[in-house]
Amino acid sequence: MALGDVARWVRDSVLATERLRRANPGARITRVQFGGDVSRCHLADQVSVIGPTVIWVGDGGGLTGGRLTVGERTYIGEFNNIRTAGAPITIGRDCLISQHITIVGSNHGTAPGRTIVSQDWSGDGVVIGDDVWVGAGATILPGARIGDGAIIAANSVVRGEVPPGTIYGGSPARQIGVRS
Repeated sequence: MALGDVARWVRDSVLATERLRRANPGARITRVQFGGDVSRCHLADQVSVIGPTVIWVGDGGGLTGGRLTVGERTYIGEFNNIRTAGAPITIGRDCLISQHITIVGSNHGTAPGRTIVSQDWSGDGVVIGDDVWVGAGATILPGARIGDGAIIAANSVVRGEVPPGTIYGGSPARQIGVRS
């Protein structure tokens, strides 16, 4: 990448992040690299997004439903990677999203006989309920539905249903306890 291209990329990233701040005045956004469509990103009042964190909200790979919604008083920590990739991501109220988390709304197709990069994406997004704690290093994959009050242990890989009030951990994540 030429120096001029890098300068344009940095400028565009700074401008996009400023548009994100203006569109979500009740949220605290620091050191976030934002890309995509600001109008599809709703951060409720008292949301904190601490960087360096990457948020990309938009469409891709044949999917057109990319949007990000984050509920009141949710904290999103450092070094996170949140990408809608054409599918919705919803994070509830009063959540703690630790550091080094990846949340993706869709994935590349993997059918044989075609290169992966040429295939349409698939995935129906991610839903994280209210009062959820996602531990450091976790990966939340397309199709994850995490119930209210659940805890995801550090370094877990989650896809599918996590019932409310349960504690899930591992790769793939499975129930290891319940909140008491």
